[in-house]
Amino acid sequence: MNEQQDYVRALEQLQEGMGGLRKAQEQGSDVLRRMIAESPGRDAVLAHLRGELGDQKAVLSDVRKEVAAMARTVTSTHDAFTDFLERYGRHQIVANARAELTQLTVIWKADYADRQRTRNLARGLVHELTAHAVKDGSMDTATIDACVGERWLSEPTYWLAPAAMAVAARYRGDDRQVSRATSYAFSRDQAKSKLFFALTWSRMGRLGEAAWWMDRYLGSLHRDELGPEFTVLLDAIANAELGHEALTYASETMARWFREDPAALRPGPASSRAQLRRWQPWLREFSATGPTNGFAALRELSGEGWDVIEESWKSATAASGAVRYLMEEFPVERPVYGRKGQYTDRALDHLIDQQEPDEARLQRRMAQLHELLDHEGSLEAAALVGDLSRGEETLDFVTLLERAVFAPEQLSLGPPGRRLALSCVWESVREATAAMALRSRTLMPASMVLTVDGWSCEVPTQGTGPLDTVQVSEELRAYQENRIRSHVDAVAPSWVLTLGCGALAVLDSVLLLPFLDGAGFGLFLVLAVALACGALWGLIRVPVRRHSLREDGVRRQAESVRQLNDAVNQALGLSAEWRRGLASAAALETWSPLEQGESRA
Repeated sequence: MNEQQDYVRALEQLQEGMGGLRKAQEQGSDVLRRMIAESPGRDAVLAHLRGELGDQKAVLSDVRKEVAAMARTVTSTHDAFTDFLERYGRHQIVANARAELTQLTVIWKADYADRQRTRNLARGLVHELTAHAVKDGSMDTATIDACVGERWLSEPTYWLAPAAMAVAARYRGDDRQVSRATSYAFSRDQAKSKLFFALTWSRMGRLGEAAWWMDRYLGSLHRDELGPEFTVLLDAIANAELGHEALTYASETMARWFREDPAALRPGPASSRAQLRRWQPWLREFSATGPTNGFAALRELSGEGWDVIEESWKSATAASGAVRYLMEEFPVERPVYGRKGQYTDRALDHLIDQQEPDEARLQRRMAQLHELLDHEGSLEAAALVGDLSRGEETLDFVTLLERAVFAPEQLSLGPPGRRLALSCVWESVREATAAMALRSRTLMPASMVLTVDGWSCEVPTQGTGPLDTVQVSEELRAYQENRIRSHVDAVAPSWVLTLGCGALAVLDSVLLLPFLDGAGFGLFLVLAVALACGALWGLIRVPVRRHSLREDGVRRQAESVRQLNDAVNQALGLSAEWRRGLASAAALETWSPLEQGESRA
């Protein structure tokens, strides 16, 4: 009875569960029907959203294009504005430059224009034809006095006006007026006045007075501040156009300057190294070109010894090059340097045309302004012309001598002046060249050691005897042959490995493979083949390896012999050139560009 009640209660619970499932199904059906009913509206909303998204993309694309166009407009506007500012700035520079140039031109005409007329008068006054005209009566001294007096009144502060008056007074023989005018000229510029009178009196044939004025002029100079007029004057002095007395004064003064200069070097055995330090930068310019390419094989086989060999070779070629240069530039037989008096005329014209410091500064500034106007306000061009139009360079005496001897293109100095400069430093240059040759001889080893693959040979540098290059090559070839043979013989078969692989391959084939099938048979078959290949390779590896080593050895043998031959030839050529350089440098012991009795520092 109790069991029946339990079944009934279970059936009732099952019915209730079925009813709940039915209700849930009905609710799910209702929800599904509602979703189906609402789906067309959702699709419409999604379609609407898609359309709006497309419209936004189009709007954003248009905005992007407008922004890019605006950016281009801003960039072009910025470029145009920058260009406008640049052009405006340059126009302002041009306007300011034009205004300043106009102002300076007015100042120039007011303060300095008369100086050019004074220069023209002085140039004509000291001309040889004027002296002849006065001498034969073609030119009236009263006319000269009137012209010179007018110039003096126009330029009372300019030294050339009273100097011209002294020359005019000399024409009429008025010594008192010459003295007074000379004093006035001294009060304006002593150095230029002394040089003017020295050159003028030498042109008129008054060599005694010219020498006296030249001595006073040289005494007023400072050896560390020599202007371009001094280099121009040297040619006239050296060519004896101012007389032998003036040449003697100049030679003595220059020798004293060279001795007194703290950087100058005095000849003597104790100063050889110091002499070499002074002149080495100039002497090195005559060294042969760098040997890296011309002596590549020698450089490689010499190893660490190459640096010493190269330094010795360069020193020898520099010494011989310097000797050749000196012999070519300063021959013992002096050539004719043109008509007598040409250097005096050049020096006098240079002195007369030389502008005063205030005048030169104004001219340089006007040149800068002209350059600005020509280049439409370009400051770079103005800076360039400013560098090019700076005041004339002043030099210390020793630098002038160095350039006169080794860098004449940097000076407006002719052959006579260069020879006079050389007379001051000849002993110093000769001793420095000899010291460089001695240093080269000391550095160069007695033989060059060439090393190829551990084999070495020596090539003598002193030329004590011939070198048998064929024998050297044969010795290297025999050495390389022994190396090849030793390398080839070192390759021996590995019998343990070869026999072991062969035995294992036989055992695998006889004892295992006949009793296997399937995957095991395939695996041990591969193993047997591999062991057989290993044994076979053990047999053929030795002859293959020996053949390869012999071919490589033969190639290396040929290459090393070729490299050695190149290095030996280069070593012989370098040592021969080195010996020729030392022989050329030794010529300075007996050769001198100076004449007997010529001044030496």
